[in-house]
Amino acid sequence: MTHRILNNLAYKKWFASKFTAADFHNELKWYYTEPQPGQENYTDPDAMLKFADENGIVVRGHTVLWDDVKYQQKWVKKLSPQKLLQAANRRVDSVVKRYKGRLIGWDVMNENLHHNFFEKRLGRNASARFYNRVHKIDPNVTLYMNEFNTTENVNDKWAAPEKYLRRLKEIQAYPGNSGMKMGIGLECHYGAEPFDLNYIRKSLTLLGQTGLPIWLTELDVKMDPTLENKSELQAIYLEEILRESFCHASVKAIVIWTGASIDGCDVMCMTNEKLENTQVGDVIDGLMEEWRTGEIVVVSDGNGRSQVSVFNGRYEVTAVEPVTNVSSRVITLKVDKVSLPADKKVHLQIIR
Repeated sequence: MTHRILNNLAYKKWFASKFTAADFHNELKWYYTEPQPGQENYTDPDAMLKFADENGIVVRGHTVLWDDVKYQQKWVKKLSPQKLLQAANRRVDSVVKRYKGRLIGWDVMNENLHHNFFEKRLGRNASARFYNRVHKIDPNVTLYMNEFNTTENVNDKWAAPEKYLRRLKEIQAYPGNSGMKMGIGLECHYGAEPFDLNYIRKSLTLLGQTGLPIWLTELDVKMDPTLENKSELQAIYLEEILRESFCHASVKAIVIWTGASIDGCDVMCMTNEKLENTQVGDVIDGLMEEWRTGEIVVVSDGNGRSQVSVFNGRYEVTAVEPVTNVSSRVITLKVDKVSLPADKKVHLQIIR
């Protein structure tokens, strides 16, 4: 979601009709909210979060800090280590206190496997200290690492799943961080290099063994613009990647790095200027419909047994007496690998 949504009613309706979770593009980043020292402006993210709240859309805090030197404001780059620490701490306090309790998660330090702006200036535990500071302010929210090429590129030596886990454990091991709720954020920018579904599967399986929630945070597929059939290939590759990602129990959400063309969409658009679907939009809509369990009606056998296959989620079970056609809500249950694993049966006793 970008600030362009704020003054476009049609785009608001389109967005609210499709999505239950969102990232902001730039609007929560430090360089956006404080381009000059001491001149903070949260007008856009405030309005965007208000829109999300009104429409039941949960929002991730992207991002508190970014470890890439090229995304630091000029005034930040000029600071001494002591002044940088003071400025970064003020930034953490400002943005996290402002939205405390309103976000589903924070990307605390973006891309700190590939980059090390803060570590070079503040020491190797800089990121861990910032996670600690965010946790103390907003202790009930999940804090994420957010990195690219952990699933996309088997040849990227900086962000392999094993190195991701090593950095994760370093952050968790820092004094005061042991009770911190953490999650795994994977950007999933595919297409610049050939992707390998087997590598995606192995990476997600390894990361999932931590038991932490995995969010795919910026998923898109970039295609060679010189290819005649690039749109068709993009849709095919996107569907393959989404299906592979969705089938992993540890993947709790998928954020697509795309939207209506009003946002520019970077490398992938769901719609044209009239909010009409592209091939990418058709793929995403089709999968969202396929993966929605919806209402299922089953009739028990002579022994009172029935069996259904459903996706993870919350369900309400209603029993209907066949003779009188009287219905009653029997139970609300949650289906996932902890609350109700696939091999567990639900026994209902209906008292007439």
